[in-house]
Amino acid sequence: MNTHRFYQMAIAATLATSAIVIATPAYAATSFSDINASTEEGQAILNLAQRGIISGYPDGTFKPANSITRTQAAKILAGILHLDTVNVTNPQFKDIQPGDENYGAIAALANAGIISGSNGYFYPTKNITRGQMSKMIVKGFDLPISDKTNIPFTDVIAGSEYEPYIQTLYANHITKGTTPTTFGPQNNVKRSQLATFVVRAENTLNNTTIFASNYNQDYIFASYGGIEPAEDIFTWDEEQDMTESITINPLKEGTGKLVITGFTEDTEEFMDVFFLVHVKNVNGKLQTTLEEVNEADHIENLPLNLEESDLKFVPTEVSIQTADGQAVSSDLYALETKNNETTLSIFKNGQYLLTFTNGTQQQTMAADVDTYDFVRSIDLYELSNDLTFTSEDLSFEPINVVLEDLNDGSDPAYKIPVKATIVGSTLNVMPLAEGTAILHITGKNGETTYLYIEFLKIAGKWAAYYDFINANDEF
Repeated sequence: MNTHRFYQMAIAATLATSAIVIATPAYAATSFSDINASTEEGQAILNLAQRGIISGYPDGTFKPANSITRTQAAKILAGILHLDTVNVTNPQFKDIQPGDENYGAIAALANAGIISGSNGYFYPTKNITRGQMSKMIVKGFDLPISDKTNIPFTDVIAGSEYEPYIQTLYANHITKGTTPTTFGPQNNVKRSQLATFVVRAENTLNNTTIFASNYNQDYIFASYGGIEPAEDIFTWDEEQDMTESITINPLKEGTGKLVITGFTEDTEEFMDVFFLVHVKNVNGKLQTTLEEVNEADHIENLPLNLEESDLKFVPTEVSIQTADGQAVSSDLYALETKNNETTLSIFKNGQYLLTFTNGTQQQTMAADVDTYDFVRSIDLYELSNDLTFTSEDLSFEPINVVLEDLNDGSDPAYKIPVKATIVGSTLNVMPLAEGTAILHITGKNGETTYLYIEFLKIAGKWAAYYDFINANDEF
């Protein structure tokens, strides 16, 4: 969506300079005189200080603008990663020897392949840059490289050493840049920046990020699946437009369904990928994992409430035939009455003819059963070659009807689906082709309403569904 594991590495950027290497005692605090606790930066600093991860100065300040050295960053990172800093192999850096301060942390990171130095040197006293930090974070937490992610930073040179690492941080929502268009790869990392990076990464440590590039898509968007959406189990940062990556955030333990829809610009086609999202509490933290699944293996059947359908009575029995006239076995559907509510479920996708009866009345209707976002639902249609709507149906006497143009020109095979006429005070609608139509109907006293109609051919018969739309509704 991939996990934001770099909360740990980001800690390398919040390190308190003197708190780690100065002989003067460092001070942990729950407040600092130079920190605004109402900002994201201030909250991040206090969060880490209260947990003893970072410290302030003896005068009660934090000095958020101070830079951090490479050795200080190494100590923080090794601690966050829980690396063994005692049983290490000498990395043979020319400027670091056993017994030097933070030697164990530097050696542990080198042994793990997270740092490599330059020309045999580690340069422990040099300040760490934002570009170097991006590389340490990505390598330290083994983050999948997102080198297809478009970044807005004009100061990140294409093909440069740090570009794929900065792309990866951006794709995982850990960095926003020093400005909307700059990252500052050569800038020194400030203590406040490191604190912010750490908390952002920690907050998404056990999240999961889905990338459009993983599925050869240009953009993706997310939607909940299932009859009862898992909005209380997980969420994501919803955006109006499609995006290149989506991060799933856990809310509580449980399992929910997620649908990721991808879009490819070249073909202008959509594709769906289906997931179960598992959220578990692991060592006091919520951990998110995604399980890609076949939608057909996890479908829920949504019963159709027949009392809310266009049936003229509540049935006690139903017989079902496929579109080619084959009787459907009773184990493939269920007609149930519970709590004074009669529902119908059909357990296989397809088009059917349904004959309902209550012993004295009978009515045949058509059904289109399909699956969408893990839910199999039934659309019930009235069998009719000619729909009529009186002034009683419309709540006014119609004098004019206009077919709204739904053809955007993208479908060369598009046909006008209906013919609508008014005879006397009755609106007649006849099907011309399969499809949907919206009719704008006006009355003699200025009344207005819209009628949505869908026509299908099922078992060689015209099947219609319609509904009235409020004039103020968008469609």
